[in-house]
Amino acid sequence: MAGRSVKKFVVLNVVQYYSGLSKISTKPEGLEQNRVHLPQCQSTNDYIQTLLSDQSQSLSEGFLVSTDYQSAGRGQRGNSWESESGKNLMFSIFLKPNFLIAQYAFWLSAIVAVSVAKALELYVPEVKVKWPNDLLINGLKVGGLLIENTVSGQKLDQSVVGIGININQISVLPTATSLALEGRQEFDREEILAAILSEISTGYFYLQQMGWEKVRSVYYSKLYKMAVLREYFLPDGQPFKAILKSISDRGELILLCKDGEKRFQFKEVRF
Repeated sequence: MAGRSVKKFVVLNVVQYYSGLSKISTKPEGLEQNRVHLPQCQSTNDYIQTLLSDQSQSLSEGFLVSTDYQSAGRGQRGNSWESESGKNLMFSIFLKPNFLIAQYAFWLSAIVAVSVAKALELYVPEVKVKWPNDLLINGLKVGGLLIENTVSGQKLDQSVVGIGININQISVLPTATSLALEGRQEFDREEILAAILSEISTGYFYLQQMGWEKVRSVYYSKLYKMAVLREYFLPDGQPFKAILKSISDRGELILLCKDGEKRFQFKEVRF
Protein backbone atom coordinates (compact mmCIF):
# COMPACT_ATOMS: atom_id res chain seq x y z
CA MET A 1 0.00 0.00 0.00
CA ALA A 2 3.00 2.25 -0.19
CA GLY A 3 2.40 5.53 -1.97
CA ARG A 4 -1.30 5.60 -1.12
CA SER A 5 -2.63 8.92 0.15
CA VAL A 6 -3.30 8.36 3.83
CA LYS A 7 -5.23 10.56 6.24
CA LYS A 8 -4.93 10.74 10.01
CA PHE A 9 -7.62 12.40 12.07
CA VAL A 10 -7.55 14.19 15.38
CA VAL A 11 -10.76 15.46 16.91
CA LEU A 12 -10.09 19.00 18.07
CA ASN A 13 -13.36 20.71 18.89
CA VAL A 14 -16.19 20.18 21.36
CA VAL A 15 -19.70 21.35 20.55
CA GLN A 16 -22.33 21.22 23.28
CA TYR A 17 -25.63 20.08 21.76
CA TYR A 18 -29.02 21.16 23.04
CA SER A 19 -31.20 21.79 19.99
CA GLY A 20 -30.32 21.23 16.37
CA LEU A 21 -26.79 20.39 15.23
CA SER A 22 -24.04 22.91 15.92
CA LYS A 23 -20.64 22.64 14.28
CA ILE A 24 -17.21 24.13 14.69
CA SER A 25 -14.72 23.06 12.06
CA THR A 26 -11.01 23.07 11.47
CA LYS A 27 -9.07 21.28 8.76
CA PRO A 28 -5.90 19.67 10.15
CA GLU A 29 -4.00 17.85 7.42
CA GLY A 30 -6.76 18.72 4.95
CA LEU A 31 -9.45 16.85 6.87
CA GLU A 32 -12.43 18.62 8.42
CA GLN A 33 -13.06 17.69 12.05
CA ASN A 34 -16.18 18.05 14.19
CA ARG A 35 -17.32 16.86 17.56
CA VAL A 36 -20.81 16.93 19.00
CA HIS A 37 -21.34 16.26 22.71
CA LEU A 38 -24.82 15.20 23.81
CA PRO A 39 -25.78 15.38 27.50
CA GLN A 40 -28.05 12.40 26.77
CA CYS A 41 -29.05 10.33 23.76
CA GLN A 42 -30.43 6.95 22.84
CA SER A 43 -27.14 5.78 21.32
CA THR A 44 -24.18 7.64 19.83
CA ASN A 45 -24.06 5.09 16.99
CA ASP A 46 -27.74 5.68 16.28
CA TYR A 47 -27.18 9.43 16.32
CA ILE A 48 -24.51 9.22 13.63
CA GLN A 49 -26.63 6.80 11.61
CA THR A 50 -29.48 9.31 11.72
CA LEU A 51 -27.19 12.03 10.40
CA LEU A 52 -25.98 9.72 7.63
CA SER A 53 -29.56 9.00 6.59
CA ASP A 54 -30.15 12.74 6.14
CA GLN A 55 -28.98 13.49 2.61
CA SER A 56 -28.47 17.15 3.53
CA GLN A 57 -25.76 16.19 6.06
CA SER A 58 -22.17 15.50 5.03
CA LEU A 59 -19.91 14.04 7.71
CA SER A 60 -16.15 14.28 7.56
CA GLU A 61 -13.96 11.33 8.51
CA GLY A 62 -13.16 11.53 12.20
CA PHE A 63 -16.54 13.07 13.13
CA LEU A 64 -17.15 12.30 16.80
CA VAL A 65 -20.30 12.09 18.90
CA SER A 66 -19.96 11.67 22.67
CA THR A 67 -22.51 11.59 25.45
CA ASP A 68 -22.82 11.50 29.24
CA TYR A 69 -25.65 8.97 29.15
CA GLN A 70 -27.11 6.51 26.65
CA SER A 71 -30.69 5.39 27.21
CA ALA A 72 -30.32 2.48 24.78
CA GLY A 73 -26.63 1.67 24.55
CA ARG A 74 -25.91 -1.45 22.53
CA GLY A 75 -23.17 -4.03 22.41
CA GLN A 76 -22.30 -6.65 19.82
CA ARG A 77 -25.27 -8.58 18.39
CA GLY A 78 -27.91 -6.75 20.39
CA ASN A 79 -26.41 -6.99 23.88
CA SER A 80 -27.19 -3.99 26.08
CA TRP A 81 -24.61 -1.61 27.52
CA GLU A 82 -25.48 -0.05 30.87
CA SER A 83 -23.60 3.00 32.14
CA GLU A 84 -24.06 5.45 34.99
CA SER A 85 -24.63 9.02 33.78
CA GLY A 86 -21.56 11.26 33.70
CA LYS A 87 -19.18 8.56 34.91
CA ASN A 88 -17.89 6.87 31.81
CA LEU A 89 -16.91 7.34 28.18
CA MET A 90 -19.49 6.65 25.48
CA PHE A 91 -18.74 7.86 21.99
CA SER A 92 -18.81 7.01 18.30
CA ILE A 93 -16.42 7.91 15.50
CA PHE A 94 -17.31 8.08 11.81
CA LEU A 95 -14.73 6.56 9.46
CA LYS A 96 -14.42 5.94 5.73
CA PRO A 97 -12.18 2.85 5.54
CA ASN A 98 -12.56 2.34 1.78
CA PHE A 99 -9.06 0.87 1.64
CA LEU A 100 -10.48 -2.32 3.22
CA ILE A 101 -12.21 -5.13 1.35
CA ALA A 102 -15.54 -5.82 3.07
CA GLN A 103 -14.75 -9.45 3.91
CA TYR A 104 -11.84 -8.19 5.99
CA ALA A 105 -13.85 -5.70 8.04
CA PHE A 106 -12.56 -7.43 11.18
CA TRP A 107 -9.19 -5.76 10.68
CA LEU A 108 -10.76 -2.43 11.55
CA SER A 109 -12.28 -3.87 14.72
CA ALA A 110 -8.93 -5.38 15.68
CA ILE A 111 -6.90 -2.20 15.30
CA VAL A 112 -9.49 -0.09 17.14
CA ALA A 113 -9.59 -2.58 20.04
CA VAL A 114 -5.79 -2.67 20.29
CA SER A 115 -5.60 1.13 20.10
CA VAL A 116 -8.10 1.58 22.93
CA ALA A 117 -6.26 -1.02 25.03
CA LYS A 118 -2.96 0.78 24.52
CA ALA A 119 -4.50 4.12 25.51
CA LEU A 120 -6.02 2.67 28.69
CA GLU A 121 -2.65 1.19 29.64
CA LEU A 122 -1.40 4.72 30.14
CA TYR A 123 -3.57 4.68 33.28
CA VAL A 124 -3.88 1.04 34.40
CA PRO A 125 -1.74 -2.09 33.89
CA GLU A 126 -2.31 -4.59 31.07
CA VAL A 127 -5.57 -4.32 29.19
CA LYS A 128 -6.50 -7.34 27.08
CA VAL A 129 -8.79 -7.76 24.07
CA LYS A 130 -11.28 -10.61 24.34
CA TRP A 131 -12.39 -11.82 20.93
CA PRO A 132 -14.25 -10.35 19.24
CA ASN A 133 -14.74 -6.92 20.80
CA ASP A 134 -14.44 -6.76 24.61
CA LEU A 135 -11.75 -5.00 26.62
CA LEU A 136 -10.68 -6.67 29.87
CA ILE A 137 -8.60 -5.86 32.92
CA ASN A 138 -7.74 -8.84 35.13
CA GLY A 139 -10.36 -10.87 33.27
CA LEU A 140 -13.14 -8.35 33.95
CA LYS A 141 -14.86 -6.31 31.27
CA VAL A 142 -13.95 -2.62 31.26
CA GLY A 143 -15.35 -1.74 27.84
CA GLY A 144 -16.37 -2.83 24.39
CA LEU A 145 -16.84 -1.89 20.76
CA LEU A 146 -19.76 -1.89 18.34
CA ILE A 147 -18.78 -1.23 14.74
CA GLU A 148 -21.49 -0.87 12.11
CA ASN A 149 -20.33 -0.93 8.48
CA THR A 150 -21.83 -0.13 5.11
CA VAL A 151 -20.40 -1.58 1.92
CA SER A 152 -19.95 -0.20 -1.57
CA GLY A 153 -19.05 -2.81 -4.15
CA GLN A 154 -16.45 -5.07 -2.57
CA LYS A 155 -15.08 -2.51 -0.15
CA LEU A 156 -16.14 -0.90 3.10
CA ASP A 157 -17.70 2.48 2.47
CA GLN A 158 -18.53 3.89 5.89
CA SER A 159 -18.05 2.70 9.47
CA VAL A 160 -19.57 3.94 12.71
CA VAL A 161 -17.26 2.90 15.53
CA GLY A 162 -19.03 2.89 18.89
CA ILE A 163 -16.90 2.64 22.04
CA GLY A 164 -17.94 2.38 25.68
CA ILE A 165 -15.44 2.41 28.55
CA ASN A 166 -16.12 2.24 32.30
CA ILE A 167 -14.08 5.07 33.78
CA ASN A 168 -15.34 6.33 37.15
CA GLN A 169 -18.29 4.03 37.77
CA ILE A 170 -17.86 2.11 41.03
CA SER A 171 -21.03 0.02 41.07
CA VAL A 172 -20.64 -2.55 38.29
CA LEU A 173 -21.64 -6.13 37.53
CA PRO A 174 -19.49 -8.89 39.09
CA THR A 175 -18.08 -9.63 35.63
CA ALA A 176 -17.11 -5.99 35.01
CA THR A 177 -14.69 -3.38 36.30
CA SER A 178 -13.70 0.26 35.71
CA LEU A 179 -10.54 2.32 35.59
CA ALA A 180 -11.46 3.85 38.96
CA LEU A 181 -11.78 0.42 40.57
CA GLU A 182 -8.51 -0.80 39.06
CA GLY A 183 -6.54 2.40 39.63
CA ARG A 184 -8.16 3.29 42.97
CA GLN A 185 -8.80 6.87 41.90
CA GLU A 186 -11.03 8.99 39.70
CA PHE A 187 -9.84 9.87 36.22
CA ASP A 188 -10.31 12.78 33.85
CA ARG A 189 -12.62 11.42 31.15
CA GLU A 190 -11.62 14.03 28.57
CA GLU A 191 -7.93 13.27 29.06
CA ILE A 192 -8.55 9.57 28.51
CA LEU A 193 -10.74 10.29 25.48
CA ALA A 194 -7.92 12.34 23.95
CA ALA A 195 -5.47 9.48 24.54
CA ILE A 196 -7.87 6.97 22.93
CA LEU A 197 -8.44 9.16 19.88
CA SER A 198 -4.71 9.64 19.45
CA GLU A 199 -4.07 5.89 19.54
CA ILE A 200 -6.95 5.13 17.16
CA SER A 201 -5.68 7.75 14.74
CA THR A 202 -2.21 6.21 14.80
CA GLY A 203 -3.53 2.64 14.54
CA TYR A 204 -5.89 3.49 11.69
CA PHE A 205 -3.02 5.12 9.80
CA TYR A 206 -0.81 2.10 10.48
CA LEU A 207 -3.46 -0.36 9.22
CA GLN A 208 -3.92 1.62 6.03
CA GLN A 209 -0.20 1.87 5.38
CA MET A 210 1.03 -1.53 6.53
CA GLY A 211 -1.96 -3.87 6.23
CA TRP A 212 -3.15 -6.72 8.42
CA GLU A 213 0.04 -8.77 8.40
CA LYS A 214 1.88 -6.05 10.29
CA VAL A 215 -1.05 -5.41 12.64
CA ARG A 216 -1.70 -9.08 13.40
CA SER A 217 1.25 -9.54 15.77
CA VAL A 218 0.24 -6.50 17.81
CA TYR A 219 -3.33 -7.81 18.03
CA TYR A 220 -2.14 -11.24 19.16
CA SER A 221 0.00 -9.66 21.88
CA LYS A 222 -3.18 -8.17 23.36
CA LEU A 223 -5.47 -11.14 22.78
CA TYR A 224 -7.00 -12.61 25.94
CA LYS A 225 -6.03 -16.24 26.66
CA MET A 226 -3.99 -16.60 23.49
CA ALA A 227 -2.35 -20.07 23.27
CA VAL A 228 -3.94 -21.13 26.57
CA LEU A 229 -5.91 -24.36 27.09
CA ARG A 230 -9.28 -23.43 28.53
CA GLU A 231 -12.98 -24.27 28.50
CA TYR A 232 -15.30 -22.97 25.79
CA PHE A 233 -19.04 -23.37 25.33
CA LEU A 234 -21.22 -24.00 22.29
CA PRO A 235 -24.53 -22.08 21.96
CA ASP A 236 -26.42 -25.03 23.53
CA GLY A 237 -24.18 -24.86 26.60
CA GLN A 238 -22.05 -27.88 25.74
CA PRO A 239 -18.50 -27.36 27.08
CA PHE A 240 -15.27 -28.35 25.40
CA LYS A 241 -11.59 -27.63 25.94
CA ALA A 242 -9.42 -26.01 23.31
CA ILE A 243 -6.42 -23.77 22.72
CA LEU A 244 -6.85 -20.40 21.06
CA LYS A 245 -4.50 -20.74 18.10
CA SER A 246 -5.22 -17.63 16.04
CA ILE A 247 -7.82 -15.40 14.37
CA SER A 248 -8.51 -15.77 10.67
CA ASP A 249 -8.27 -12.87 8.24
CA ARG A 250 -12.07 -12.72 8.31
CA GLY A 251 -12.24 -12.59 12.09
CA GLU A 252 -13.04 -16.22 12.84
CA LEU A 253 -11.80 -17.69 16.11
CA ILE A 254 -9.46 -20.61 15.33
CA LEU A 255 -9.30 -23.19 18.12
CA LEU A 256 -7.22 -26.33 18.44
CA CYS A 257 -9.62 -28.97 19.78
CA LYS A 258 -8.94 -32.62 20.61
CA ASP A 259 -10.42 -33.60 17.25
CA GLY A 260 -8.52 -30.99 15.26
CA GLU A 261 -8.67 -27.32 14.28
CA LYS A 262 -12.06 -25.62 14.25
CA ARG A 263 -13.26 -22.17 13.24
CA PHE A 264 -16.04 -20.20 14.88
CA GLN A 265 -17.94 -17.06 13.89
CA PHE A 266 -19.28 -14.50 16.38
CA LYS A 267 -21.82 -16.04 18.76
CA GLU A 268 -20.96 -19.60 17.70
CA VAL A 269 -18.82 -20.06 20.80
CA ARG A 270 -18.39 -18.30 24.14
CA PHE A 271 -15.85 -18.30 26.96
